[in-house]
Amino acid sequence: MKTLALSGSEFHGAQQIRLLRIYLSLTTFLYIYGVVFTIWPLHPELIYANPLGGVLAIVLGIAALAWLAVRPDKPAPATLAAIIATPLVMAFHIAIAAEIVCLVAPMFLAMYLRAFYPPRRAAVLIGLLTVAAVVALAISPAPKLGIDYLIWVIAIVGAGESFGLVMRALVTSACTDPLTGLLNRAGWEIATRELLARGRSAKSTITVVVMDLDGFKQLNDTRGHLAGDEHLAAHARRWRDLMPRDAVLARLGGDEFAACIADREASSAQRFVADVGLHTPDTSVGVASQPGDTADIAVLYAAADAELYAAKGRNRRKTDR
Repeated sequence: MKTLALSGSEFHGAQQIRLLRIYLSLTTFLYIYGVVFTIWPLHPELIYANPLGGVLAIVLGIAALAWLAVRPDKPAPATLAAIIATPLVMAFHIAIAAEIVCLVAPMFLAMYLRAFYPPRRAAVLIGLLTVAAVVALAISPAPKLGIDYLIWVIAIVGAGESFGLVMRALVTSACTDPLTGLLNRAGWEIATRELLARGRSAKSTITVVVMDLDGFKQLNDTRGHLAGDEHLAAHARRWRDLMPRDAVLARLGGDEFAACIADREASSAQRFVADVGLHTPDTSVGVASQPGDTADIAVLYAAADAELYAAKGRNRRKTDR
């Protein structure tokens, strides 16, 4: 498995691949629809395009989806295919109405790029997309006005910079804990569901690790909430560094954290638990595992949580002695 451990920032990567697949699937379906009705029009007198552009775009879309199925950790080729596909279709349009309909796809793609790529890279990719769309409009046989080129630029760049930025902010705020930068409970639910789906297909062992900081309330009471916040953030940074590949890390509330790890023999999960004990010994831990094909995250979490509180009880009794 290639997917990296998911904290709040890396969670964008999983959603990025998912939305790119959806975009490519929908646009490829629309290209097929367009080619079919271009070759066999419902009204023979209406001719919107030469079907060659649509055929090339279909090939690109299918190739991009196949690439993502094999290499989801490397979305760049699929993203480039998405950028090129619609301008290919537009370059062969005969009617300006068809060009305007096709403009919707680059606008959505610009929103996606702005939402899920770093700002500089997003600007480069949106610029490439805009240039490709404008060039396609220029070489197409469809009649157009000079202002159409300006409309193309404003529509694509404007969609990316307005709606794309809003989308990025909404995804981040909805799924990320602002203090630690890890996933919050909503992000945990989404990310573990995706991890479980991958684990089932790869016949992995799914392990849930629940962590709770010992003495955290006392720290807050004696040194203040700012010190408590820094204590939480420091532990989160340490655990993020210790996380194995193909895993999810989240803060579920207060001083309660959880990790979900998928691997073939549960060795990565065992190593992570050992590292937590070594590097953050003030942490109580509960662990539960199930085979990936039968795993249930809620059941695993409940079992790990019960083990956690049993461990905290043992630690408390040791302290009292």
